[in-house]
Amino acid sequence: MNFIKATFLLGLIMFSTLSFAQKYEPVILETKKGDESKNTSDKKENTRYFLQFGIMSKNHEKFKDKYGVSVVYENCVITAYMSEKAKKNNQETARYLNEKYGESWKKDLEIVPYGL
Repeated sequence: MNFIKATFLLGLIMFSTLSFAQKYEPVILETKKGDESKNTSDKKENTRYFLQFGIMSKNHEKFKDKYGVSVVYENCVITAYMSEKAKKNNQETARYLNEKYGESWKKDLEIVPYGL
């Protein structure tokens, strides 16, 4: 009697596992090679922005509305090329803001942009 119950229970477990289990679909990761100059963010080339790396820590919409400069966050992994690109871009953007608004924009941004 115990053998029949155990067999029935084992069969029920096997049936439910096979019929309700999640389907496995492999994920294929692709590596981009070559030109890193194209940024993955959706931004216009004529728009000024600060380029930051890592997890977005603050919402910068008020800063964007006030100064017309957005903050774009990229991946945590930084290549030497992206580091130099971010430093150059952020320094040019800071120079633009200094010429137009003086030093007051730094308090409103509440972060120190990468490379400054």
